[in-house]
Amino acid sequence: MIIKSIIIDDEVHNLENLKGLLKRNCPNVEVVAMEFSAEEGIEAIRKLQPDLVFLDIEMPAKNGFDMLESMGDVNFEVIFVTAYNQYILQAIKSCALDYLMKPVAIQELKDAVSRVAQVVSDKKENQKLKVLVENLRDINQPKKIALPTAEELYFVSIDDIIRCKGENNYTMFYLANGDSILVSRTLKEWDDMLSSYQFIRTHQSHLINSIHVKSFVKKDGGYILMKDGSMVSVSKHKKEQTLSKLASLR
Repeated sequence: MIIKSIIIDDEVHNLENLKGLLKRNCPNVEVVAMEFSAEEGIEAIRKLQPDLVFLDIEMPAKNGFDMLESMGDVNFEVIFVTAYNQYILQAIKSCALDYLMKPVAIQELKDAVSRVAQVVSDKKENQKLKVLVENLRDINQPKKIALPTAEELYFVSIDDIIRCKGENNYTMFYLANGDSILVSRTLKEWDDMLSSYQFIRTHQSHLINSIHVKSFVKKDGGYILMKDGSMVSVSKHKKEQTLSKLASLR
């Protein structure tokens, strides 16, 4: 199917460059409009009803996030195109959204478009974008992350995650309500994403949420006892670091 798209960026050379890359490498993408500002982008989106928007974040007057928030319900897919800072990229990744770093790499563009093509026919509210806007709007509230599985996309409050266990290229999330969710990403990826919160890597295979820690048990070489009764290994080379982080958070 043809993916009807709009490119929004305040720099002409970025618009033309991305349009050219799409024409040469993504023949299933039809660019129906290119806009220079968020306000022009909103008007074009409401008029043309695109399947996909390539959206620059940093724009004068109103940035890409402000634009999305002002639109209310969003029933199209978004690929962010940005040279933005690490915090913003972490926020985007936490909601399982696609982004491209400038200058845009061809293979990354193809991969992002391919992922969008799998869901673009479903014209319903984009929950991933809704959660992203909520996260960015209220920094004092517990953040949510998106956990993509083969069948569904789960939105989970970070505070409700008890621990994560790595299993090769998969990660099992254990939640406070007793549920467990298997996600097709490595534990390292989640460690990178969650380390700025209250999570501690205690072992090559284990990542814990410190707010759910009950105690550190010294016997049997030492392990973490979580409030749900689960026991988590602590590797020898991470023991000192783990205890230090736990002490600093109390």
